[in-house]
Amino acid sequence: MKIAALLTFVAAATCQAGEVLIVSAGSPATDAELVTALSNQGHNATIGPNYWEFDTDVDLSPFDVLYIQGNGNWTQSDMPVEAQSMILDFTQGGGGIIFSEWVVWMVQARSVFQVLAAAMPVEPNAAFRSTAEITFTLNTPEPFLTDGLPNAFTMPLTSFSGTETFLRPRNDATVFYDSDWVSGNETGGAAVGWDICGGRVVNFSTTIGTAQIQDPNFQLLFGNMVTWVSRSQTDNQCRADTAPPCGVLNFFDISTYISRFSAGDPAADLTGEGDLNFFDVAMYIQLFNAGC
Repeated sequence: MKIAALLTFVAAATCQAGEVLIVSAGSPATDAELVTALSNQGHNATIGPNYWEFDTDVDLSPFDVLYIQGNGNWTQSDMPVEAQSMILDFTQGGGGIIFSEWVVWMVQARSVFQVLAAAMPVEPNAAFRSTAEITFTLNTPEPFLTDGLPNAFTMPLTSFSGTETFLRPRNDATVFYDSDWVSGNETGGAAVGWDICGGRVVNFSTTIGTAQIQDPNFQLLFGNMVTWVSRSQTDNQCRADTAPPCGVLNFFDISTYISRFSAGDPAADLTGEGDLNFFDVAMYIQLFNAGC
């Protein structure tokens, strides 16, 4: 009995509960399945607004993880830039983000989510396919994330005008699972993540509809993913360090700042004068040259 109690305690300590805010899929059935699945894995989930209705009035402070999808509502307009900036700050302050397939597709195909694109561990890409099922194959084992899962598992997919986008990892990103989609000599990533100077971000290649959510292996993976992104780094105190690799200032940090500046992101107003101009760029260069 003492051994059994100890094992129960260890399991409970390992499976860290997370508070998850789900940006609505525009599909009540999908949202409901996500809440049930996360509850089954010991997490708490709250349904938030659709992505284009997501604004700075949303309080992110109670949440560890933000799950952003654009499934049944993918044809709508962009998420407000100020809200994207708030989410990026949430991540760089230690929060986690999980993206489903449609979001990365929209970055390239519709030029939306341009501020949040800098946080994604994959290159923007609009190549997509429709397939009835997919096999995830382990690429890189990771504590908490791949625990309890087979090296490969197949599950059904739900189509939202497509089921999968081809994911190419960025430098310093980790491919945890490969897709069975091979294009030329490339194998697409199915689950790709990285640390982003304070928090963690993951992209899934699939739409994550009801059929996939109900699959026991994927349900475990999604729950593990919430735990993994919740165990992020400490607050990033270096204002110039905005992109991986964390703790190193290089071209990628400059590129992220330029993306926020070009998108009219208020967070790029480093002088606090209320508009974006040369002086903000000069201030960033000064911060960059000062180092961390």
